[in-house]
Amino acid sequence: MQQTEKYWNLINRVVLVAISVMAVVGIVLAFTPKVKQIQAYQNTRDTLQQRLEVTVIAERDLKEKQRRFRTDPSYVERVAHEVGYARKDEMIYHFPEETGSF
Repeated sequence: MQQTEKYWNLINRVVLVAISVMAVVGIVLAFTPKVKQIQAYQNTRDTLQQRLEVTVIAERDLKEKQRRFRTDPSYVERVAHEVGYARKDEMIYHFPEETGSF
């Protein structure tokens, strides 16, 4: 009788271990797609956060330029000269760019 009882205990332990392993594998398989989806969302969020930071910096620069256009006449004159405008009494000289070959 004791021999039979030992076999049943062994069978019960093996079945319990097998069920536990199957449960763990099932849980891992069930949550793996969700983990990958969360990682993809986090990567997208990080990319969007970087783009937002770049956009905020660009907006800040544009607002600063806009403020300077309204308040700083020397800035307006310098920018106008950079794009080719001049006052009536000024003369603009254009020099051809030199090439490195002689």
